[in-house]
Amino acid sequence: MKKKWAGIVLGTAAVAALAACGGNEDGDMPTYTVATDSNYVPFEFLNDETGEMEGFDIDLINAIAEEVGFEIDLEVVEFDGIVSGMGTGRYDIGIAGMTITEERAENFEFSRPYYSAGLILAVQPGEEEIQSIDDVDGLRVSTRAATTSQTYLEENTDAEVVTFPDIVNAYQDLQAGRVDAAIYDLPNVLYYIETEGVGEMETVGDTLTGEQYGIAFPEGSELREDVDAALETLMEDGTYAEIYEEWFGQEPNLDQLADTAEDAMNLEPEDAEDADEADTADEEVNDGEDVENDPAEDNEEDNNE
Repeated sequence: MKKKWAGIVLGTAAVAALAACGGNEDGDMPTYTVATDSNYVPFEFLNDETGEMEGFDIDLINAIAEEVGFEIDLEVVEFDGIVSGMGTGRYDIGIAGMTITEERAENFEFSRPYYSAGLILAVQPGEEEIQSIDDVDGLRVSTRAATTSQTYLEENTDAEVVTFPDIVNAYQDLQAGRVDAAIYDLPNVLYYIETEGVGEMETVGDTLTGEQYGIAFPEGSELREDVDAALETLMEDGTYAEIYEEWFGQEPNLDQLADTAEDAMNLEPEDAEDADEADTADEEVNDGEDVENDPAEDNEEDNNE
């Protein structure tokens, strides 16, 4: 089944994650609102042919729901809406490739980390004047609004920061030459380069931050401990590895993950590199590409995430 980046729109989708355990004596299970977005391939995106949300995060939260014993009402909103909505308690759960940060943790809670990432700089091929983040001062650099990428640029460079609600627009501005560089999470940059940006983008410099993703909960949520326990079980019984390999084409390095959300806030850039840079070096498989029966394959014609 072909999945494309085109046609992803914002909206609300109800998804039932039929659990094999939990619930009451009548077989009924609680339903929780799970916020996600549709603009972060291969973590979460809308398959425009089926009209259904798919991706690593979607498969993971459904596996967690099955393990804990609840159903999911999936609400698709823009990323910054998830961040603000978690702070106000609008959603029960948020999963959207969200980096665990001290600032966010002041407004809502995080699960234990479930994915190791980091920021990377991308430029047009043949770009000679930008070889690292030190070279972007005074230049136009695009990224996605309300993300750690924007914060990093504003706090660590004198670049002119150009933001978009959709990261694909940031990449397209780079491809069109309207900006000098783009910066975003390493796995998404690599995936885009291998699908939509072939020959038009390349990464430069080192991984800039050590970041890990967590599942978000309103403060005081009773669900967080159950989800943490489910994550531990899925990592131990191989379910997490199966989902990871399906989307990224390689085994996860669980040793890279911090033990707690608090530990994940104090990582160094090198903590991200080993987990993700293997995708770029002498691999036949790149972030879900070219994997036999891979559900993220053939994502190559259109580029509106």
